[in-house]
Amino acid sequence: PAPVLPKGLGAATGQLVLDAVRRADEVSAAECADLVGISRVSARRYLEHYLSAGLLELRLQYGAGRPERRYRIVG
Repeated sequence: PAPVLPKGLGAATGQLVLDAVRRADEVSAAECADLVGISRVSARRYLEHYLSAGLLELRLQYGAGRPERRYRIVG
């Protein structure tokens, strides 16, 4: 059964986001947005939802400036 999505998030787009993360192994919100064809803000909302639902895990990549949030499938 698919997890229930919050208002404003669609199941079809959510599946595209999860598929993109699975294929890429690990993505940032900007990379995910490019892969799926949605805005970075929308990609971030889906990624953060799936992170809180326990489907994704987060790794912070440190470099110049603020750390980049990188998402990958749990497991």
